[in-house]
Amino acid sequence: MAKLCPSRRFITTSGLNKGENAVENNNSSDYMKLFCLPYAGGSATVFSKWRRELDPRIELLPVELAGRGRRFKEPCYPSLPDGVKDVSSYIMEQIGDSEYSLFGHSMGSLYICELMKQIRKNGWRKPRHLFLSGMHPPHIRDKKKIHHLPDEEFIQEIIKLGGTPKEVAENKELMEIFTPVLRGDYKNVEEYFLVADQETWDIDMTVLTGDDDNLVTLDDINQWRKYTSQSCTIVTLQGGHFFINEEEEKVIDIINKTLTA
Repeated sequence: MAKLCPSRRFITTSGLNKGENAVENNNSSDYMKLFCLPYAGGSATVFSKWRRELDPRIELLPVELAGRGRRFKEPCYPSLPDGVKDVSSYIMEQIGDSEYSLFGHSMGSLYICELMKQIRKNGWRKPRHLFLSGMHPPHIRDKKKIHHLPDEEFIQEIIKLGGTPKEVAENKELMEIFTPVLRGDYKNVEEYFLVADQETWDIDMTVLTGDDDNLVTLDDINQWRKYTSQSCTIVTLQGGHFFINEEEEKVIDIINKTLTA
């Protein structure tokens, strides 16, 4: 992409997807807007601290899904496509004249896949770059299903992935609140795998994976190359499924270099 112009200062607003940062003159094509979509059970706050290290020409816009964070009182989505219908309207409203890119981790990568389908269907402006993290392509269907398990077994499966803080996992009251959101997300993800088709996009992609992630194989990750007619860069970082926490600095560095080169 064309090199971004020198930075301008950021201002804080309260109206972006229930409260995120905006950049002054945020319709300027000098800036790249980066919309981040979370993993199952995750909220917009998992990306908020990235703001400190991102290049100031990149405007971070973490997307808050219904049923968590600032939208905790809203009902969760009955399906992943329903979730995409919700967030797509927000994203399309926010891009203005700016270029934009998408980052998704785990479930967030599937949100991007469905969003790309809607972008093509509606003739919306395409993102400049896709960052797909911690997830195999949706046409790979033979993966373990867990959303139907009893609570105790379901929670144990979630804990194995390593993304649930110990103080949350050991707090029965918190888990009683948190488990329905997680279960709903996993139901939507597992059902989406049954209907999702392989598509090919005309967009550069970066695929991130952890070298100790038991949910995906290197062959799974390489199949993302089928999804674009442009470049597909695959980066393996140290860590399990939640390597984006363990290798946060490297993830942000990859984003900065990719979007400002």
